[in-house]
Amino acid sequence: MSLLLIFPLATVGAASPTAVPAEDLGEGLHMPYDGHPLAMLLRPTLDARYLPAGLDSEAAIRRAVADGTLREPLYPSLQLANDRAFVWLSQFGRSTLGMHSNTLVRCAGTTGFRLLLGSEDCADAQAPSLHFEGPTDTELVCRECAGVGIPERWQRQAPGAQCALPHWNLDAARLQYRAWLKRFDHDLQPFLHGASEALWKGQGLSLRTSVVPRSRATATLFAMSTAPEAVSASIGMEDAELHGDLLPRLLALLKTAEVAGRGGTYPEPLPAYSALCAEVWYLRNPTGGMVDASLVPGDILERDGYPFITVMRDGDRIVLTGLSRELVQRLLTGPDPE
Repeated sequence: MSLLLIFPLATVGAASPTAVPAEDLGEGLHMPYDGHPLAMLLRPTLDARYLPAGLDSEAAIRRAVADGTLREPLYPSLQLANDRAFVWLSQFGRSTLGMHSNTLVRCAGTTGFRLLLGSEDCADAQAPSLHFEGPTDTELVCRECAGVGIPERWQRQAPGAQCALPHWNLDAARLQYRAWLKRFDHDLQPFLHGASEALWKGQGLSLRTSVVPRSRATATLFAMSTAPEAVSASIGMEDAELHGDLLPRLLALLKTAEVAGRGGTYPEPLPAYSALCAEVWYLRNPTGGMVDASLVPGDILERDGYPFITVMRDGDRIVLTGLSRELVQRLLTGPDPE
């Protein structure tokens, strides 16, 4: 495995997203699920994602905010999952539609779908609706949208296509890492020594300020605490000799590390995780009092070298999404953290 995924920790819920300052014209564009609060909470697997024609790039969004077309610097997407649509209709500055929920019922049709405005019953043909139709599912026309100040033409975009890398500053990243590590240290305290599965199920939400719930990281931390043998087996190290609890050792290892560089966006193969837009952050650890000074690949993921963590940006903070195989190998076989 590239990042560890031992087994799901299904009982750990999701964190509420941090609000993005209105004056920040960058961070909102890099948020998973286009910053939609409920989608970020539920993290559904998307069937499709649509954007208004001409509003499919960061530059276009910035222009739209400046001229009043959009209220905030967020992608005003339609994100479809099963019978629901996660929408940003309230983001359109010239809309006369009024206030509606940002999660609408989606009713399938022969040439598209309709979104119910205030109703839950697809059998109600008279319910106020927005009809999205097209000869193919790559470009749709909204029948009612032009009349209420909402874009008429919508184009299908790949879910997660908004995972553009933000500007990288190593000094700032090291400060963010230290701030994250302080939160992680605090959150992890109840689980450091012999934590039971019941404790994880009952108090797992306490990790949400530093770890993305239902992520690879939560599953790996859970396994380190309750089934350390599964951790070593998952990376082909069944014969590794485990010395004490793994979580205290992990925490000590992370405390001695410093951020060495960024390896770009993690190429996540699972749709359930791809919308996190996780970044690879390489770490350096001292050995024998010396720090490895070799060059770190810039925004390139290289395996079997530097250990790394993956993180999601949450405003001006980072939150852990995964621990690399290389980091866990060092945890199991390397010297005691200095």
